[in-house]
Amino acid sequence: MSDHDLPEGDLLAGVPRPGPVPPLRVGRVAQTTLDNGLAVMVVARPQVPRLEFRLTVPAGAALGPSAAVSELLSMGLPLGTRSMDQAQLSERIQDLGGALQVHQDEDRLYLQAAALSEAEEDLYQLLSELVTEPEFPSSDLATERAKLLDGLRMARATPHFPASETLHALIYGDHPYGRPAPSDSAVTRAGRQALLDFHHLTFSPWGAQITVVGAVEPRRTLARLRRVFSSWSGPRRVPSVPAVRPQGYAGVTFIPRPGSVQTVVMTGSSGPTHGHPDHIALTLATAVLGGGFTSRMMNNLREDKGYTYSPHARLENHLRDGLAVASMEVRNEVTGAAFAELRHELARLCTTEVPEAELATSKSYLAGARVIMLQTQAGLASALAQVRARGLDHRYLEQYSTRLQQTSAAAVRAAAVRYLAPAAMTTVMVGDEEASRGLEALDQLRIRRGAGRSR
Repeated sequence: MSDHDLPEGDLLAGVPRPGPVPPLRVGRVAQTTLDNGLAVMVVARPQVPRLEFRLTVPAGAALGPSAAVSELLSMGLPLGTRSMDQAQLSERIQDLGGALQVHQDEDRLYLQAAALSEAEEDLYQLLSELVTEPEFPSSDLATERAKLLDGLRMARATPHFPASETLHALIYGDHPYGRPAPSDSAVTRAGRQALLDFHHLTFSPWGAQITVVGAVEPRRTLARLRRVFSSWSGPRRVPSVPAVRPQGYAGVTFIPRPGSVQTVVMTGSSGPTHGHPDHIALTLATAVLGGGFTSRMMNNLREDKGYTYSPHARLENHLRDGLAVASMEVRNEVTGAAFAELRHELARLCTTEVPEAELATSKSYLAGARVIMLQTQAGLASALAQVRARGLDHRYLEQYSTRLQQTSAAAVRAAAVRYLAPAAMTTVMVGDEEASRGLEALDQLRIRRGAGRSR
């Protein structure tokens, strides 16, 4: 008898059942604030003889004179310092057995580096020079500017770009979150002096945080960081992201894109950020809606109806809010039917509590994914840097799984009512105008010829 002839129960008899998600222990934590305002946290993770370094500063796209300046600042920082060019910087990092990356989001710039533990103090000396004395050489900056322009042009050639850009503009209005992508003209105008000015404004120890995770001795590492970074100075008053006052449009904005064989559908609303009492409940609601292969969007829109291949929902976390977004690509002829099913799933979250078994699956997935990510030095360092940037600390990570398990179906439904009610969602579609004919029954449908704003 082959395995194919065995009853299903016999096939599954030897498959182990998943156990509870293990509790997360961050490890030995030491933290202090230096006299210059720099907040430092060190966590010992001695399993691998390496260390991970994270520096965050308030230099995100929502803080600068334009998103272009912020983006070019993150691209220009690894180009070298007054004493070493880009090639020399790269060589020195490699000599330390390490790596260096810089990226930014709407709120913060993240400098992340790694090195062998034996090169710890050398790494700090190198990074201190990079933070305080960046050069932004004009010739190399021109190359980075060209890369950014090419990337933006490629992105704008896709239907997702105008959909996302317009959704942000409708929800956030004149708030910087409503202008996440720079325009070509803003990129072209952003010269070396603009980067130096923005660096001077935002790269201050008073608004910065350092996180170190790895095979280190916390007290010695704190002493080394104090010795290297105490001379860093900057303005006490650093820029902050303004409060969010979401607007939105309770209807569908359709952007024609002639020739598109599919319609991109994005619907979203502003919600709570990390630390808010509703945040975990809304995270669970979006996971149930479209967070994985067992989600409702996947089961309904893909498996049952065959309208789309990869529908999903997520909660994008900003410093000032969380943007709940559901999105999908559907065939033109089923655009209206697919959108109706999406609204049905949103309404079901608001009117009926999620069954315990279904909710337990989402809880287990979210908690397990978080624990797996935090097992590595790099994963823990990045997670700590992100939650610290939002005014939280290591205890938030340690308590996350417990808070997930304690979140009731009633709390998930209440969060859905507050933030995912179909009538309150802002929706943008990008596709061939033929697809809009299936939406004519909607009370609030407007055809918008042109994408969202940018700067």
